[in-house]
Amino acid sequence: MYKKLSIILILIIIGLTAYYNFYSTEKQIAIIDMERLIKDSERANQLKLLLQKKGEELKEEYENNENQPEDQINIKYTQQKQEIEDQLNIEIEQILKEINQNHKYSVVLYKNKVYYGGKDITNEVAQLLDEKYYEVD
Repeated sequence: MYKKLSIILILIIIGLTAYYNFYSTEKQIAIIDMERLIKDSERANQLKLLLQKKGEELKEEYENNENQPEDQINIKYTQQKQEIEDQLNIEIEQILKEINQNHKYSVVLYKNKVYYGGKDITNEVAQLLDEKYYEVD
C-alpha cells in the first residue's frame, strides 16, 4: 500500500515539476529585418556585386553572339540570380542555427510581419554572416 502511494506521489511530483518547467520558461521571439540585413551586410553586398558581374558577362556574351536569343540570356541570368539568392539563404539559415544554439529562441520572424515585440537579431546575424562567409579579395 505504501509502495503504491509513494509511486503515485512521485508521479505527481514529476508531473508538477514538468508542468512548472514548461510554463515558467519564458518564450523568446527573435525578429530579423531582411532589408536592413541585405543593406548592411558585406557578404550580401558581395553577392550582389557577383550577380552584377555575371549579368554584365551575360550581356557581353549576348552582344558578341547575335545568334543567341535574348530570352536565353534572361533565363541564364534568372538561374544565376536564383543560385546566388539560395546561397545567401543557406548562409543566413546556418547563422540563425548558430545563434539559436546559444539563445534558444522559440520563434524567429521577419520584421515586416511583426508590429511590435521580439528581440531584433539583425545586427548579430549580419556580423556573423560577414565573419563566416565574407571573402576578402
